[in-house]
Amino acid sequence: MKVVVGSTNKPKLAAVSKAFSAAFPDEEIVVEGLLADSGVTSHPVNGSDTLLGALNRAASAREQHPSADYYVGIEGGLIEVGDVVYEVGIMAVADHEGNVSTGMSAGIEMRGRLLKSIRSGRELNEALHDHFKIKDAGKANGFYGLTTENEVTREQAYIQALLFALAPLKHPQYFS
Repeated sequence: MKVVVGSTNKPKLAAVSKAFSAAFPDEEIVVEGLLADSGVTSHPVNGSDTLLGALNRAASAREQHPSADYYVGIEGGLIEVGDVVYEVGIMAVADHEGNVSTGMSAGIEMRGRLLKSIRSGRELNEALHDHFKIKDAGKANGFYGLTTENEVTREQAYIQALLFALAPLKHPQYFS
């Protein structure tokens, strides 16, 4: 099974590989990453833009590689629930027939100077570097891993979200 991801980020590709291997244990899974524009800001500051970024990345992957079995877009960003802001990952998965489903990771509360930096237009990795001299958190375990001392990594959170996104495609009888 060929899965094309609208990203070349290694932790994201690893999450896709593990999620699809879990969802399709009898299949050989081949994951290919490619550059795909999200069409939104570098770090979306609301749920609508975060979702749109994931959908755009999956659509770009499909346009660039139309012969795959599945296409994945992953976008990290902020969502607000009441007065609380969370950092989440939203996944968009499309199958070869064009059916699309989404899932979302668990969220970690975002506040203080990181939130201010992101709302002013900085990407999370840039804000982490600016304020805490942490480089390339997004190429490792991400904000999840950093703040939980790797008890929950971004890869782990994204695997679960990808399995949620796959559920309606695998089991449409529960979602019709």
